[in-house]
Amino acid sequence: MSELLQVAAALRKMSDESLQTLIAERMVNSSQLVDFFDLAEALTKPASISSAIAALPLTQALELKSLCAGQKANPKIARELANQMLVSSEPDFTPFESTVEALNGLGILVTATRSIAVVELPPEERPEQDRVDRDCGLEIFETVQAVTELIFDLEHRYVREVGKKQVGLPDVKRFAAHLRKTNEYAKQIYELAHLANLISLANGRWQLSNNSVLWLGWSPAERFETLASTWRKALGDSSANELQAALSKHSGVVSLQQSLHKTYPFADGSVTSKITKLSGLAALIGLSANGWMSSWANKVLKNDFAGASKLAQQKLPAPQSKLICQADLTLIAPGPLPTDVEILLRRFADTEQIGMASTYRLSALSISHGLETGQTVSEIRSLLAKLSDNSIPQPIEYLLNEAETRFGRLKITSDSEDARCYLNSSDPVLLAEILNESKLKPFALQPLEDGVLATRFEAEVLYFALREIGFVAIRVDGAGNVISPLAATRQISDSEKSNSTLIDIQRLRAQETKLGAAPDDDDLQRQIQLAIKNKAKARFTVSSNSGEEIEFLLEPIGIANGRLRAKDRKADIERTLPIANIIRVVLD
Repeated sequence: MSELLQVAAALRKMSDESLQTLIAERMVNSSQLVDFFDLAEALTKPASISSAIAALPLTQALELKSLCAGQKANPKIARELANQMLVSSEPDFTPFESTVEALNGLGILVTATRSIAVVELPPEERPEQDRVDRDCGLEIFETVQAVTELIFDLEHRYVREVGKKQVGLPDVKRFAAHLRKTNEYAKQIYELAHLANLISLANGRWQLSNNSVLWLGWSPAERFETLASTWRKALGDSSANELQAALSKHSGVVSLQQSLHKTYPFADGSVTSKITKLSGLAALIGLSANGWMSSWANKVLKNDFAGASKLAQQKLPAPQSKLICQADLTLIAPGPLPTDVEILLRRFADTEQIGMASTYRLSALSISHGLETGQTVSEIRSLLAKLSDNSIPQPIEYLLNEAETRFGRLKITSDSEDARCYLNSSDPVLLAEILNESKLKPFALQPLEDGVLATRFEAEVLYFALREIGFVAIRVDGAGNVISPLAATRQISDSEKSNSTLIDIQRLRAQETKLGAAPDDDDLQRQIQLAIKNKAKARFTVSSNSGEEIEFLLEPIGIANGRLRAKDRKADIERTLPIANIIRVVLD
């Protein structure tokens, strides 16, 4: 049996919970997998195995080296390696050939890496723990703000998936410029939000998950708990226990780099390394600062997220309900706003700068967004007056009144029957302006009867395109009710569930059942090709001319002219079977 088939067979026997853990720890994208052979192929790729070995903690790394050297297994540790699909399951725990090859390749790297000694600073040269915690608190504050900004950004914009779960460079640059951070930082925020299940991919677009709604209602401490638990889950129990044991040998402030160096002997410094990524995420969410561990990091390793959050909260800046409204339509928050106030404000105001002191700006588009999400101009006016503790500047009053008057002047509707969407307005000048807008030419808008333009693009795509260039449009349903921009979050709930790891696993099991009962032509072709590629035996069920089902145990050789050539080892002959007569193929 080939290694691929051996791994696939082992995967079938694993529980759903074990498969979930495996997929998470090996960082496999399960949404595109068709069957267990796809999962086995993803796990046995050289890059995937090397990454998994590089992320092994010390005891598991030593056990793997021992097994590869042919020594007797330690059942407990070897079983952990088997659960990561690096060795076969008990009783022998034999390393897979791909694992041995990857380990040999990493051995050269480890030798070179270990020649560079990491010098541990004496206690008097280490920073004070309080200073480290203060810096970590600032990191938590900035990251929480950045993730919140991403959530609001995806409410207002159409961000497409580029490549496999990637964000296009223009969107990365725009978001980075908004945060006043680097492109790499913006990518990290996307990755963190995705790991925390706050954003999701649906229909080729980055959208908000249902958890994003919960995030907006959480306090900063609750948000930190979510990020910390996400990091701990990605680290895994075995690695967390190993790292925790290493930390217990140190007193005072601890170097994260030194601890990782000792705990993960095969870890390299490449950007694709799992440990490198986890180290970067630890700094991003405030578990470390400048390479030094926070006082609450150890609690995170112990799954005590409430305790860690309680310590971290003491280092977060205190919120204050204060806002300065200016005549140039800007709003200045001299300090962090309480969560509930911030969410209300962000419904109708865009951020210009975020930080300890943040700047917001009002516009016709931002006010329209607030009205679309259910706010009223009266509520907006009252909130601004309350926060500023003063009368609202006249330019802001004018903007509110104008936004209320013009709300709904440009409406987008859709028709499922003719797969078109329509842009309606009673203002012919506005429609003429839209028709002549060069940035909207790709939509091929066609004028129909008075006050209507039509396009074959989706209503949602047109809506975001109009907003992108400054046109205040709204979407309405068949009954004329306004569709909130938040509707996309609710609409993808079913899609979001279909992309979850557990549902992916159930889909793999359903495909396995289908292969054994009622496979379609594509399934049969795939199984035959897998058998040929891996020189594996398979059980072929063939329908005879009389309708009888006959089973053969064959080793396929090739396919030509609609017929399969295969060796029948039992009968010691070569058989030729019409592909059309094959009704089932099960790899042996």
